[in-house]
Amino acid sequence: MKLRSILLRVAIGIVGSFLLVSVAAAADTAKKDSTTTTTKTTTAASLQGYASDTALQVGTVVQLAGGGAAKVAPATEKKLEQMYGIVVDPRTLSLTLSSSGLQNEAYVATTGTYNALVSDQQGVVKTGDYVTLSAIDGVAMKASADQKIVLGRAAGNFDGKTNLLGTLTLKDTTGKEATTAHLGMIPVAIDIRHNPIEKSTKANMPPWLQRLGEAVAEKPVGPLRIYLSIAITGLSVIVALVLLYSGVRHSIISIGRNPLSKKTIFRGLIEIILTSIIVLIIGMFAVYLLLRL
Repeated sequence: MKLRSILLRVAIGIVGSFLLVSVAAAADTAKKDSTTTTTKTTTAASLQGYASDTALQVGTVVQLAGGGAAKVAPATEKKLEQMYGIVVDPRTLSLTLSSSGLQNEAYVATTGTYNALVSDQQGVVKTGDYVTLSAIDGVAMKASADQKIVLGRAAGNFDGKTNLLGTLTLKDTTGKEATTAHLGMIPVAIDIRHNPIEKSTKANMPPWLQRLGEAVAEKPVGPLRIYLSIAITGLSVIVALVLLYSGVRHSIISIGRNPLSKKTIFRGLIEIILTSIIVLIIGMFAVYLLLRL
């Protein structure tokens, strides 16, 4: 009985540690994403008007300009992390917030799905592709693994031929003509955040492991969370096996010493088996929380 009590206390302590680690890791990620989430929640109810030095075309990707937060300008590739939203047509909105006296007033959406100017600078844009800012100020393009921030995901297709708005010749750093970009407009689901397909310099994970983690989390998952989940799973299995082995061994020895107490011993064995199963379940639940939150 003393052995069983000690094993139960050890199991409870380890399981508690698993849960604390999972909750702490999830809370840390939540804090990192809190600024973006708060901004999107606040702006979902209405769209605000902003001043601009020049009249901005509907679909232009913008960033906040100046020292305050009441002025916008076309977003630039050099300040990719400052992307703020997309200029929208106020006539299509049910509710807008306007300030009198704003120069070249533009209404900006920071969440939702709206038409955005795009180019084929990095190839054909297809529905579901992540889009980011192109070399053309205020114009988006298909994102690759080289960009750190994305504007959102394309909700339409642009092949550079259909619904063409114009063309623009891009130059390299020496001033020579490098390529011609075709411009168009497609709906984009705005979700400004870290690029999920960005190349990672931290850790190279096996593709199957990355896919498994993303299948459970239903979102991109970092290497730290996946490896921590593996550690928790391994420890849960080890603790459960140790409990099971110790319980079975102790029960066999006890029956050999006192055959008349079989019922009590078997009852204790069942309790240990159930405890092992509970440890596994709690460990798996901790992994689930770690990956999903």
